[in-house]
Amino acid sequence: MIRGVKGIFCALLLLLGAAVPGRAQDRPFVAPPPPEDGILDESRVLVREPERIQAIAAALAELEAKHGFRMYFALYDSLYGRSVADRARDLQQAWLGDRPGMVLVLETDSRTFKLGRPAPRQKEIGPSQAVEIQGPADLSSLDLSAVVRGFEGSLMTARDSAEFAERLGTGFAGGVATVFEERATRPEGGASKSRMIALAIGLLAATGLLALLVVAGLKRAEARSLVRYVFPKVSVGTRLGAPCGGGKISSRSFGRPSGD
Repeated sequence: MIRGVKGIFCALLLLLGAAVPGRAQDRPFVAPPPPEDGILDESRVLVREPERIQAIAAALAELEAKHGFRMYFALYDSLYGRSVADRARDLQQAWLGDRPGMVLVLETDSRTFKLGRPAPRQKEIGPSQAVEIQGPADLSSLDLSAVVRGFEGSLMTARDSAEFAERLGTGFAGGVATVFEERATRPEGGASKSRMIALAIGLLAATGLLALLVVAGLKRAEARSLVRYVFPKVSVGTRLGAPCGGGKISSRSFGRPSGD
C-alpha cells in the first residue's frame, strides 16, 4: 500500500515538473535592463574567464566610440523551445528601439546565433517595385553576410563554448567596424547612385522584355486570325440524275500482290 502511494506521489511530481516549462513558455518575455558593458551572460559560460568578457566588452565599446553603433551581446545556454530570432528581436526592441545598433543572441548549447536589428527602410521606384534605403548606420543583409564570412572559419575550431562566444562577439564587432570604415573611404553618394542606376537599368530591361513578349504574342494572334480554310474547286462530270456523287471513282492498291 505504501509503495503504491509513493508511486502515485512520484508520478504527480513528474507531471508538475513537466507542466512548469510549458507555463514558463506561455509567459510574456520581459527584457532585463540593458547591460552597461553590452554583455548579458545568462549562460554563465564566461564567468570563470573574465578576460574573455573584457575582450568582448572592449570590442563593443570601440565600435560604439568610433562609429556610434551600439551592439549588445546576449548569451543563453538554452531558450527551451523559444526561438533565438524572436529573443533577438525582443531584446532589440527593448534596448534599442529605432536607434542605430543591433543585438546578437547566442544559444551556447546549440551554438545558434541570430541578430536583432531594425527593419530595413524601403523606397518605391515603381508599381510593386521597391529598393532598400541604406543610411549611414544601416547594415544590409549583404554587409552582414560578409561580416560572418570573415570569422566563421575561426568558429569551427573553437574548443569550448567560452572560446566560441568570444570569437563570435569580437568577430561581429570587428567586422561591423570594418564595414563602416570601408564605407567611409568610398566617394560620398557613389555607391548609392551606382546601385540606383543599376536598379533602374534592370527595371527598364525587364519592362522592355515584357513589351517585346506582348508584341510577339499580338503578332502571332493576328497571323492566326488571317488564316482561311477553303475547299478546292473540282470539275465534276454530269451526274445523270444520280442522287449524289459524280465524276469518276478510281481505286488503287499499294499493298503486296496476293499469291493467287
